[in-house]
Amino acid sequence: MSHTDSSDTYPLPRDTSETDRLNEQHKCLVGAFGFHIHPSVPVAKEKREFRVADVACGSGIWLTEIATQYPHAQCDGFDISNQQFPAASDLTRDFNNRVHFLAQDATAEGGYGKAFEAQFDLVAVRLLHISIAGAQWTRAVQNAVALLKPGGYLQWIDWDPHSAHLVQSRPLVKHAAIDQLLGFFKQFLGALDTGATARLPEEMWTAGLVDVRSELFALDADLGWREYFLKTITTVLPDVIAKRAGQGPRGAADGMDWAGVKATAQEEGRQEGLWVRTEMWCHVGRKPS
Repeated sequence: MSHTDSSDTYPLPRDTSETDRLNEQHKCLVGAFGFHIHPSVPVAKEKREFRVADVACGSGIWLTEIATQYPHAQCDGFDISNQQFPAASDLTRDFNNRVHFLAQDATAEGGYGKAFEAQFDLVAVRLLHISIAGAQWTRAVQNAVALLKPGGYLQWIDWDPHSAHLVQSRPLVKHAAIDQLLGFFKQFLGALDTGATARLPEEMWTAGLVDVRSELFALDADLGWREYFLKTITTVLPDVIAKRAGQGPRGAADGMDWAGVKATAQEEGRQEGLWVRTEMWCHVGRKPS
């Protein structure tokens, strides 16, 4: 039976196409970052008691790849909806009861419950920037920290969409529609107080973590990510903005011909020498022993 929390704010349909997009995004992210787990996090493939949680796990692809890389790890994935989780029969066949998924809101007032408190060596979070806002950032960090064993690590990868902007490597490249999409996207995010990844280090310190490390990666240096992200901007972003139009500031976006903007943006995206500058943070912190 599928389950989606009534507070689910995910702005895209939870269907096969979106699962495929998330999986492609994951592959491009790993290719651009060069790691699943940041090298500062001490993990050992032979450590049998190693346990990892994937918060806002979506399709679960990061977690199942971790389970493959670390054959003795116990892996738990949490997401506000279970509609994109792998089939339970596949998990049993492939991982011998080492991988589990649970529908759970990352920002719930009561956290993940007593059964999961202080149980994990690593908690990983990726890309919550468009799904939570305001005080939810604080609760999400606190809830993630509560999952950690003493000495455990929180790894959070996210970005500030307000920093995205177009760049080009040749003259006279057309990009008016893509500029328009990025402008409206930033406008809505500003009204919703999302994209707050810059606050994460302070939130991690406040939640009791130490040795907090923050590294900013230029993902668009990777050609695979560059191609993927421009495609996302021109095919997915118009639908996100159209869905969010009633939630953000009122204005020109409400009456936009989104089909026309989308078609023009896709045409612009097929040009050579145009991409979106994207920088993404990886924050890592340790719970004191």
